[in-house]
Amino acid sequence: MKEHARHALMHGFGLGGWIPRCLDADARILPDGQGFSGDSYWMAQALLAAMEGNGPSHPNPCVGAVLVKDGRLLARAATQSYGFLHAERALLQMVGPDEARGAVCYTTLEPCAHTGKQPPCTEALIAAGIARCVVGADDPFPAVAGRGLAQLRAAGIEVQTGCLEKECRAWHFPFLASLTLKGQRPVMIGKWAQTLDGHLADDHGLSQWISGPRSRAYAHWLRQKYDAILVGIGTVFADVPSLTVRQSALPRLRHPHKCIYDPFARLGQATPEILHALRSELKSEGPCLFWLVQKKNWREPSWWKEWSSFAVPVFLEEGSGWPQQLEALAAAYLQRLARPLQSVMVEGGTQLLTQLMRADLLDAWQVFLRAAILGGQAHRIGRLPVREGEDPLLINPFQALQDKLDFTLLASYQLDQDIVLECTHPRFAV
Repeated sequence: MKEHARHALMHGFGLGGWIPRCLDADARILPDGQGFSGDSYWMAQALLAAMEGNGPSHPNPCVGAVLVKDGRLLARAATQSYGFLHAERALLQMVGPDEARGAVCYTTLEPCAHTGKQPPCTEALIAAGIARCVVGADDPFPAVAGRGLAQLRAAGIEVQTGCLEKECRAWHFPFLASLTLKGQRPVMIGKWAQTLDGHLADDHGLSQWISGPRSRAYAHWLRQKYDAILVGIGTVFADVPSLTVRQSALPRLRHPHKCIYDPFARLGQATPEILHALRSELKSEGPCLFWLVQKKNWREPSWWKEWSSFAVPVFLEEGSGWPQQLEALAAAYLQRLARPLQSVMVEGGTQLLTQLMRADLLDAWQVFLRAAILGGQAHRIGRLPVREGEDPLLINPFQALQDKLDFTLLASYQLDQDIVLECTHPRFAV
């Protein structure tokens, strides 16, 4: 990514898009009081169009686009499922050839200029005779990287860039961050709810529910934005999660793949209640369950034959670090689904999140901060449990204030008694 000024998004925007729309399908960005007019108003509508296609296009970015002529909306579209039409081509199919001529296209990401699974969008825009193209964010993908803008300009189309750029870049964060990482590993997004004193659960391990229902609805919206959810086996046993999209606004176009980190193969002894919850929405064509387990501990459970069409064991080598374990997960995902694993949302528990944090592998955080004090000793973010015979300072070493890692605060938003804080790692410029 190129360098951009680091400062927060406009109020209401976050990594999930326009946050009110994540909770209510009828929520729309209006110009009154929101500071939107002219190009920024129409770009906001393009972002809403992208949100209506949230999920199925990955690993391609879910681009939104609108076509406007004489101040009137002609069409709106989002990138379709992986391998199908990009937003600009889907947009132009909705109007007649004469309607598009002289119109303005607003798109959240630079139009592609190369042939992949689809032909270049620039060709379609030029052939349609649009007069102007307004772009939210540039596309650093090597096959595009300014070529789309150059082709449009060479054809005599007026091009403007940087309209709601920060908001568009935040929406496209998984795609853009993946390019920064050069596909070496999936983008890792930590998500958790905590009290003011940093507890993700009480000392008995109970965590349902620290945050309120609207926060959970937003978290469900985010689930379909990312390719997979990763949780530890302790969270599975404590919370009995289904890891599906249930409470967010419509449309709900995909459920994430489910990844269980379980080195010692405890899932083999899961209760019928746990298995029933995890079984929800799993299908042979996806979503699938990826069971991360040390190879030496793997024993085929009695229920495995019934699950084998939609569950995949990911064998971990004893003593391997997190980079190697993520590499094993990504390889299993690619083999099973014939596409790269671009993004993973890590939903807990505390130990898993803390381990990834210490390994500097969390690229963004989505924290739901509850206005509450819990107290207690266990399940605090940033701390690992100390077992008998272990040196507490080796498990949780002292860290000086000057050694803290500052993330970039991208967005904050109040949801009833919760505050959503969305941060990105300093290695990314949004």
